[in-house]
Amino acid sequence: MKLSEIKGEHALEVLADIMDPVGEMVQDHGFRTVAKSGDKIATVKYLLKSHGKNVIKILALINGENPDTYEPTLVQLPLMVMELFDDPDVIRLFGLQEQSTVSASSGPATENTEASEK
Repeated sequence: MKLSEIKGEHALEVLADIMDPVGEMVQDHGFRTVAKSGDKIATVKYLLKSHGKNVIKILALINGENPDTYEPTLVQLPLMVMELFDDPDVIRLFGLQEQSTVSASSGPATENTEASEK
């Protein structure tokens, strides 16, 4: 399930429940460093290794399951994790926006309208 599919009062409950695990993850200096690199796979791998319990809790809550008894299989996890981290709402929530290597212009380009001398 995607975050955008959770609506109404249930959305409020899920938001309240995922605030703590998300907060722990985004406050982790190692996570922020990897996330800033723009390497989404490395970022997801870091989260799985360093915050696996939080990832499972978030998956359970988003899918309407009890986090205390939720035990997805090894076959289910890769698909669920990739679906979770491909969700644009999750990308914004975790600060996983892809880094752009193109620098923005500081102002509009101007055109030289003066006639050239020969």
